[in-house]
Amino acid sequence: MGLNGVLPTTVPCRMSDSCGAERSWWASYEDCGAVSDASGENCAATADGKAVQVCNGRANGLRNFESIHVAWKNLTYTVKTGKRLTTLVDNLSGEAPPGSLTAIMGPSGAGKTTLLNLLTGFYDKGYKGEVQINGFVRDQALFNKQSCYVMQEDRLLPALTVHEAISMSVELRMPTLSEHAKAKMVERSIAQWGLDDCRSTRTENLSGGQRRRLAIAQELVNNPPVLFLDEPTSGLDNVSGLMCVQALRNMAAMGHTVICSIHAPSAKIFSYFDALYMVSSGRCIYNGRVDQLLAFLGQRGLHCPEFHNPADYISELASEGHGNHCDRLSAEFSVPLPPAERSFGDDSMTTIYGGKVMSEKEKAVGYRTYAFKVNQFQQFRTLLRRCWLSVFRNKVATLLRVLAYAAFAVMCMVLFYDIGSRAGLVVHNVKLYLAVVCICVVQTVFPTTLVFPLEASVLIREQRNCWYSLKIYYLAYYFAELPFVVLPISLFLGAIYYPTAQPLELWRFAVMVLFCVQLCGVCQAIALAVSALCTVQASRLVHTTTPSCANNARRRHKICVLPSRSDSKELSPVQAASASYGVLLMV
Repeated sequence: MGLNGVLPTTVPCRMSDSCGAERSWWASYEDCGAVSDASGENCAATADGKAVQVCNGRANGLRNFESIHVAWKNLTYTVKTGKRLTTLVDNLSGEAPPGSLTAIMGPSGAGKTTLLNLLTGFYDKGYKGEVQINGFVRDQALFNKQSCYVMQEDRLLPALTVHEAISMSVELRMPTLSEHAKAKMVERSIAQWGLDDCRSTRTENLSGGQRRRLAIAQELVNNPPVLFLDEPTSGLDNVSGLMCVQALRNMAAMGHTVICSIHAPSAKIFSYFDALYMVSSGRCIYNGRVDQLLAFLGQRGLHCPEFHNPADYISELASEGHGNHCDRLSAEFSVPLPPAERSFGDDSMTTIYGGKVMSEKEKAVGYRTYAFKVNQFQQFRTLLRRCWLSVFRNKVATLLRVLAYAAFAVMCMVLFYDIGSRAGLVVHNVKLYLAVVCICVVQTVFPTTLVFPLEASVLIREQRNCWYSLKIYYLAYYFAELPFVVLPISLFLGAIYYPTAQPLELWRFAVMVLFCVQLCGVCQAIALAVSALCTVQASRLVHTTTPSCANNARRRHKICVLPSRSDSKELSPVQAASASYGVLLMV
């Protein structure tokens, strides 16, 4: 028995011809079969009547997962805009059973993404209602390990290639696989999502559709029980969008709970969904099976025209394109709010929304089941390599660092030449030390505060989906930057040490270098803490002086605040940050 008393759903297996089953996406990962009992293979009927074959054993590192039923009760989310309160989600209730592919649809601004953020726990405060997992009140830390969330923004590290991005995702999240199996999984994931042609292309140079497919492929490698996707087909052409939804449908057939928002799907794509949750102005106007949508609307005098896409028709109704029917429809799916207090004698372990509170023992079982399977050294090694590649391949920032140190060295040699040999200029020697300290601080703080916020969005996504430990990420980031701190400082101090007539004793020089390196380490820690609290434009300090902002003020927000698309003709975020850094140094 799995956690919460639910039998684990079996993982997919390589199909046999005798089963007559339709091959699924996960079935493409062969060698399922180190199964203890050969009779463990069987065929199971899915919701649409199709047969799929599964194995009852552990599939070469693909962990068994348990079926998870997601339900939400009376969710309401209100934000303050100026002096007014705006309700983005208004008393929404629904459910997504395991083995189903659920679409959340609605016009722009209807609350689709807000609802997804509430279900995933990305918005963990300021809402009313309850999210239940298998009938239990959601434990956010545990649910983060049971689910993954593919956000609408393609949060990718620009310096990595497609192959490297997927490979590192596999290394961090599939530790029990052999190196050969990991390589096969990476190759098949690349082929499955149509990324063969760009496997060696850096993510900053990918098209919007390629970035979207890569973002999804990264998250699906570890076979999570629950999948949340925010508009997975956005930026994809019709064929790629259809392939994406087919892959999600196959995962749902394997027992996964798949919930995704989608905007204006074609009739073909719409037919792959099991259930539809339609929202309009934060209210639910339909919650049911896709194949029952037209019958439901017809019974209420709303007839979809012949040869008209049902998804388009319900979207037009949600936008009040056929009159105001939203109030009438939303009233049918409105669930009364529970009483504010339970009556005396109710079970104290049950909330007013009907959710049961997990005991500490049940939580402990869940945390053990979904604990990090990668040891800390393996995490550190993978993250160090990733951070190193990101730093090393940012050639503009590296070149600016070198040029800045060279310029500062020349300045110090000219201004403080031979002052160490003259006792009357001891005050100027102290000024030299202060200048060296200031240079070390500037050269450490500004690159960190300019570049780290661009990676923070990736860190937030990967932390939400439990890729690694945060402390290991910090150590890897620190040690990846260390060579770019120690080597330039050593060369800088070595260049100015003799011309400024400092004592020619090795231990004095070593102490000076060690002091500056320690100072830079402290400054980098402070800079990381400060930049984590800042927005991208605030951390750049002088972003209005970058060429992209100065020459294109009309679109300043897109260039200076949000990462631009790789196919844009404007500067990339890293280039803009590097340009800001250069301007700052010149000032």
